[in-house]
Amino acid sequence: MQQRSSTQTRTTSTRAPSAFFATVCTVASATAFMAIAPSEVAADGGTGLPLGSLYHVVDQVGARELWEQGITGAGVNVAVIDTGITPVAPLSDPDKVVAVVDLSGEAALPEARHLDTYGHGTHIAGIIAGRTPGADPAEADEHPEWFMGVAPDAGLVSVKVADNTGSVDVSQMIAAVEWVTEHAAELNIRVLNLSYSSGSYLGYLRDPLTAAVERAWQAGIVVVVAAGNDGNDALRLASPARDPYVIAVGGVEAVEQDDFVVPEWTSGSKLWRVPDVAAPGAHIDSLRVPQSRVDFEHPEGYVSDTLFRGSGTSQAAAVVSGAAALLLDARPELTNDQVKWLLEQNTRQPSPDDPDLTGAGVIQVDEIVGLYSPAATQQWPQATGSGSLELSRGGQHVIVDGTVINGDTTVLGTSWTGTSWTGTSWTNGTWDGTSWTNGSWRGTSWTGTSWTGTSWTGTSWTGTSWTGTSWTGTSWTGTSWTGTSWTGTSWTGTVWN
Repeated sequence: MQQRSSTQTRTTSTRAPSAFFATVCTVASATAFMAIAPSEVAADGGTGLPLGSLYHVVDQVGARELWEQGITGAGVNVAVIDTGITPVAPLSDPDKVVAVVDLSGEAALPEARHLDTYGHGTHIAGIIAGRTPGADPAEADEHPEWFMGVAPDAGLVSVKVADNTGSVDVSQMIAAVEWVTEHAAELNIRVLNLSYSSGSYLGYLRDPLTAAVERAWQAGIVVVVAAGNDGNDALRLASPARDPYVIAVGGVEAVEQDDFVVPEWTSGSKLWRVPDVAAPGAHIDSLRVPQSRVDFEHPEGYVSDTLFRGSGTSQAAAVVSGAAALLLDARPELTNDQVKWLLEQNTRQPSPDDPDLTGAGVIQVDEIVGLYSPAATQQWPQATGSGSLELSRGGQHVIVDGTVINGDTTVLGTSWTGTSWTGTSWTNGTWDGTSWTNGSWRGTSWTGTSWTGTSWTGTSWTGTSWTGTSWTGTSWTGTSWTGTSWTGTSWTGTVWN
């Protein structure tokens, strides 16, 4: 395989630089399937690991070089709005998940509250900041048996929005983004990962979801978003990635340790907004949640007792979120605009070398951490969020108690005012009578394998397991919660193989 130049800098001028009951607690201390691809073949180095293993992914983006300098993401917390996080071993250290909140339909279920009953959020969290307990990142090169995410010493804040079907309403996503914005200073959240696309029909200026992520960006948070899995011929990026302020990430596949190709599933764009950067996202081996829905319904993704294989811009976005945490560990004074600018410098070019698909190219975090960064400031027109909530859903709906949530009605049954915002909060946004913006911290601890009093055995949820395709934990305080018109594309990493 031909080796490509290790670094290339790209500049563009014609397109944007691809420029409920809220139960909250802090942790006490601190679907189409793909054929076998080249990345599934054992890689070099005698490790026997595929190129999609995190052991190799961290080298593909230059993270290991920073670990050896003591730059591991320590002191930086990354919020993950997703399907929750389950305390499998590499996410079980007391200082790993520093806070959790549940805005999903499972928030009132003790056996499912906060936990990832679907399987996607844990996979993403592992890529960002997983770490085998007790393992030293500086010695990880000699231990391919260890699991290490891109920023192994970063902390995680889990914001669960989806139930075991993966279903989530766009109003929940907006509330979750605003929750992160509201609590960013309190929880030292510097990075927000959104491996999600709404399918919105709206442009970014009017989309309520893009308005929410812009407010997070304006609050100083580095917002990293999956570009989407709609294919190279897609007309435009998914929402909220189409917002020009955030970091939109396309996916690539490693065919050699420093050589990448563009997979057919990553979203391109024929319009002005293209991905900002790209990262490995094909056949990524990350953390498995035994007996989750993904684990149950997609046995073809099984790698081992602890690992599951997934592809998508979800996974690529997680790699970039970890890289952003490394940059902020090394240089905490950086603004989010500067982080975005740096990530676009000195990238590696995939094949085809097409900025419509991968923006500036594949990130190389070791080659940018010491670069001078100008006082970069993005000045795009700001989103108003004045558009229809229904159009923001993009045809994806959930059903609560037999009623389809549609129109300008939130998942709580309240009216969406659209343009009524107070600061960073959603006006009158309450979850079962409890204001999520003032959610109390209950001081519940997550230590070892015990979390909120529920023992995690790896095979059952408080004695309740999957039976066929039915999961007994689907009621929400007595209200039925199911998905309809649900294609599984909202979590843009649903190719499990």
